[in-house]
Amino acid sequence: MMLAIDDASGILKIGSPPEILPGIVDRIRIGNSLLIDAAEVQGRSGRVKVVRGWNDAAVSVSLILLDDPGRGLSRWDALKRLAGAFRKVGGGGKPETYTLGHPMIAAWGTRRMLFEGLETGGDRRRGLITATLEFVEYDSSAGIVQERQAAETLAGLSAPPVFPAPAVSEARRLLLAALEADLG
Repeated sequence: MMLAIDDASGILKIGSPPEILPGIVDRIRIGNSLLIDAAEVQGRSGRVKVVRGWNDAAVSVSLILLDDPGRGLSRWDALKRLAGAFRKVGGGGKPETYTLGHPMIAAWGTRRMLFEGLETGGDRRRGLITATLEFVEYDSSAGIVQERQAAETLAGLSAPPVFPAPAVSEARRLLLAALEADLG
């Protein structure tokens, strides 16, 4: 039996150009959290929380792999494609970074992902394979924004402050300086 899903929420695209991964999306989960440092302050109960930004987003996708006799593909062929995508090596001998296409992932605004883990299991009686794909955000947009803000802050600290032209004339300033000297 072949299940056809033509709804965008049942299909996962990966790569550039986007390629539809074999299988039907059963479940997709995306999570993120803040990066928080906690420090004890003398004379104060509890800890002071310092927020440093956001962690990289983590994406977990559960796929169901079935035989597709109409296209001559077995669930084992689909698993072989998934394993190949997981082991794919990019430039410099490092693991490939991927762009994932799915409405939920797009809503989070994630961009480049590392294929961090692949786990599979089979059900002989039902004739299917379940696959769980784990991705982690590679260059998070929040991290890039944080780096730019930090660079701008550092650039602002290293440059001398720019003051506008004085609103008081030179003669008036000299008179005020003389008064301050007399009073102070």
